[in-house]
Amino acid sequence: MSVMMSASMSGARLAPVPHRRRAPVPAGTNAPRGVRTVRVRAAATETEVPLGRQIEDALLSAFPPNTVDRVRDSLRFTLADGVHRVNHEGKGVQEASSYIAGLTATPYWDVHGGSFPWMVELERNFEIIRDELKAGLANPDLERLGNSVWVAAVRDDAEGYGPDWRTLVLQDRGEWEPTNCALFPKTAALVQAANTPSVEVFFAKQAPKTGIKPHTDFTNFIMTSHLGLDVPPAPQSWMKVGEETQYWENGKGMCADTSFIHSTYNESETQDRYVLIIRFWHPELTDHERNGVQFLFDAFDDLSPEGLAAAATKARARAALYDGSQTGADVANDFKASVRAKVNAGTGLGADLTLGDAPAATPAPPAKAAAAPKASKAAKGVAAMIAESKAASNDAGGGKKTKKNKRNKRKGAGAGEGLGLLAKGMK
Repeated sequence: MSVMMSASMSGARLAPVPHRRRAPVPAGTNAPRGVRTVRVRAAATETEVPLGRQIEDALLSAFPPNTVDRVRDSLRFTLADGVHRVNHEGKGVQEASSYIAGLTATPYWDVHGGSFPWMVELERNFEIIRDELKAGLANPDLERLGNSVWVAAVRDDAEGYGPDWRTLVLQDRGEWEPTNCALFPKTAALVQAANTPSVEVFFAKQAPKTGIKPHTDFTNFIMTSHLGLDVPPAPQSWMKVGEETQYWENGKGMCADTSFIHSTYNESETQDRYVLIIRFWHPELTDHERNGVQFLFDAFDDLSPEGLAAAATKARARAALYDGSQTGADVANDFKASVRAKVNAGTGLGADLTLGDAPAATPAPPAKAAAAPKASKAAKGVAAMIAESKAASNDAGGGKKTKKNKRNKRKGAGAGEGLGLLAKGMK
């Protein structure tokens, strides 16, 4: 169930509120409605600098002119509580509050059409991934040794997922979870070696006779793939995206745009369904645009001026890994021929951008802990992410600053989905 969130930044926390009409913004004010502002003193003058504007300025400062305009527009759209909702004839309803314009919208994409060579590679190696998962499941100490292993959804609409939908996270918001990757090193290595343009990677379990109600992930620039590992025989388990239904099969991949309304069900009486889920960049995003969204992920971890500057520095460092020559039009025109082949041949971006300094030829999980998964990120929108980031640095006792510990935050929150980016739902 979607929850409308206020963009107000007047307090330390942002609470869910019913959608309501806001007071008009005074003439000459450029702040997104409801966004907290901070005062910056300069000589004898005093100006209001909205937090949203600070984020936007930091974003634009990190990139060449006009290369992240669509990311900037997406930030503005979400801060304004925008929702892109279209009923595509014959395809179904697409709904996104985190939305980048101009991206192809279709429920299911052809895995073997040349655009997803990384999934084809994972299909070839699915038995290695499956066997490593089965070995992990047979380990009685798995939950003790791992980080938030097989936890249930804890978001506000977790009832839509049911108590038996569970996840085990390997990557979150582009950062690999070192504890769990150490338990599943072959899987992590295969995903990296395939140059997968991943943002999130996790195992997902769905119990017999359970399903996920129709919902949207609320973001159109990050797509969802599934690799069947141990699933009931078709047609006993399925995922419907828009108006199209596909059935999980062992060793077979699916690539879907889960900003379309989608649902799942495991009709088996006795067998759990296990899949590897990878959330990945929409293939029509340019290098700079992926980097720009990653900048936002970094920025939301620390919204102080120093934090925004650090996020911009990281973005510039990532930009050194690619030539930045792509434009949105170039990518769109080349897409049907093979966007993914072009990107991989040019820079190996899928591995470089999402794995930081990890070389594609010798993949290894980095030592940095994964960012804590947040509930229903895109349903809340970027404004809510900003508020949560601020609130995360204050303890429950009333605003005392505390050092963030992502691992403990994940454990304490329950880490229901293993998400943590602009995405609602699964999956």
